[in-house]
Amino acid sequence: MSRLSATLICILCTLIAAAQQRTDKFLEDLLLRHASPKLQHLLQYPDSFQVQLIYTQIDRDAQNRPVFKNYYYHVDAQKYFNPASTVKMPLAFLALEKLRKLGIDKYTPMLTDSAFSGQSAVYRDSSSENLLPSIAHYIRKVFLVSDNDAYNRLYEFIGQQTIHDQLLAKGYPQMRIVRRFVPMDEEENRHTNPVRFVRDGVTVYNQPATYSTATFDYSKPVFIGKAHYDRNDQLVNRPMDFTKHNNAPLEDLQQLLQSVLFPASVPPARRFQLSADDYRFLYRYMAALPSESAHPKYDTAEYFDSYTKFFRFKAGRGKIPPYIRVFNKTGWSYGFLTDVAYFADFKNKVEFMISGSIYVNRDGVLNDDKYEYEEDGYPFFKETGDIIYNYELQRKRPHVPDLGLFEEATAGLGMPASAITRGDTTKRRLAVVFTGHDFADGGKYIADVLKKRKVPASFFLTGTFYETPAFAPVIERLKNDGHYLASHSGRHLLYCDWGKRDSLLVTRRQFEEDLAEGYRAMERFGIPAPHFFLPPYEWYNDSIVQWTHSLGLQLVNFTPGTRSNADYTYPELGKSYRSSEAILQSVIDYEKQRPAGLNGFILLLHIGTDPRRIDKFYFQLDKLIRYLQYRGYELVTIPRLLLN
Repeated sequence: MSRLSATLICILCTLIAAAQQRTDKFLEDLLLRHASPKLQHLLQYPDSFQVQLIYTQIDRDAQNRPVFKNYYYHVDAQKYFNPASTVKMPLAFLALEKLRKLGIDKYTPMLTDSAFSGQSAVYRDSSSENLLPSIAHYIRKVFLVSDNDAYNRLYEFIGQQTIHDQLLAKGYPQMRIVRRFVPMDEEENRHTNPVRFVRDGVTVYNQPATYSTATFDYSKPVFIGKAHYDRNDQLVNRPMDFTKHNNAPLEDLQQLLQSVLFPASVPPARRFQLSADDYRFLYRYMAALPSESAHPKYDTAEYFDSYTKFFRFKAGRGKIPPYIRVFNKTGWSYGFLTDVAYFADFKNKVEFMISGSIYVNRDGVLNDDKYEYEEDGYPFFKETGDIIYNYELQRKRPHVPDLGLFEEATAGLGMPASAITRGDTTKRRLAVVFTGHDFADGGKYIADVLKKRKVPASFFLTGTFYETPAFAPVIERLKNDGHYLASHSGRHLLYCDWGKRDSLLVTRRQFEEDLAEGYRAMERFGIPAPHFFLPPYEWYNDSIVQWTHSLGLQLVNFTPGTRSNADYTYPELGKSYRSSEAILQSVIDYEKQRPAGLNGFILLLHIGTDPRRIDKFYFQLDKLIRYLQYRGYELVTIPRLLLN
């Protein structure tokens, strides 16, 4: 070949590479303008550090719908980086999707059997707590500390074939997840073992061992480094072969995260078929910190709060402000560091996405555990994250974003399990709350009064209420008027004895299944799974509080002191009956006689009552609201009362 031909080929290859690589001048200028000398060094050697970054601006319209604008820096889907634990994220999504199709609750215990020799290493569960394993349990561990055993269990449940088929169907042809995180060859990873889901000792689903026949494109060889140590700790003086390893382009990872955080922002074919409760569960544990987890419980000396929060925080074990939540998934292996994240700053009303990858391996030897994570990698994520965050703080937006969905999903993380019966007593505001199960006779009248007085209220309704066809118009009206709709259980079970409160009348499984029924009923109306839960009969004990908390929910109840909750009574009940006049007067008397008045109050009423009550208190609602507003109270929803 002539020198001229060789030169032309080099130029052609350079042009092809440039065409594949995406860099926006805006992001490049922003980074270089604020970069320290150290960051400038990392950015100026793309062949060495293989930096890729995606910065996603999010603007909301007047209806709070997000619009996304991506900016790229050296992003190239053809440039391989080892995705490491970031592949655990799509498996968490796929596992929940598969469970939903099977009709199995995510808290149902899953047992993995051994049918294929050579896979025994997969079945060690590193949890220290005495809990039966479940998909929910494994997903918590995946996001809290990036647990490998938990990922292997999800891989077993979904299977290599389904992983491939589902990701391809959702528009991710370059994504390849073909390996567990244990020493196995290509053939061994095609096998998955039997799994069983067991409820109260009875097998509810039995999945046999499977074998994947999926085909993968390994035509493009991938070699990294100059030498590596093999699985026998022997030094091999040639690059390490990644041709048949997992693959996940950075832009695909960003899109996967966006598709779950903002499902409506992607086409229906690219969405995961999850329930509203599944979404809320994912939001909670993508953002949760190890210190905020009771089950599993972690040693925070090893698993410090920023352990899996690379952007802005992991360098130097940085502290995360309580008003910031990072919904993300990280990965680290073979000198590659990757983080795919969504930032929500609830105080400053700032949100953005940022995804990045860097390679830090000066000696070029893989598997020698000599990578510059601390010296170069984590500082890179801190500084680039800070640059973007500081830019976002001053960036003008067309509308202030409402981040309530994410704030509510993470509410109460790290707080001791307890029921909330009152908000901030220093603020002159309260929440009017309605519960409903069998009756909805006051629904239209209540909705009319609330609309006339421009008052948002909270409605805790049972699954039975949501499923009753005659009540559907009222539910749609309340939803369209912007009221807070939540759960009052599925079938209005009595959880504990009236006389012996410590005596439970339901098992934990019955409690969880009943609660799930209520959420499924809400989902039919397109109502997102709420964080707050008000128990049936407003009656509970410490066990119910703990069970609610373990599901990532917050138990609330009415504030005692008035007789507003007696509006369900009727004369035949005898001494417990209260007239509407007496109920209204009890509220007025309490407000006038207490130093804090009704500040932070949760004032409970009923959306409908037994026909035997002729004196309906909801006909006094307009008078009650006018009195409260005259006294200077702001009437708000439960999330507003307890989160702001």
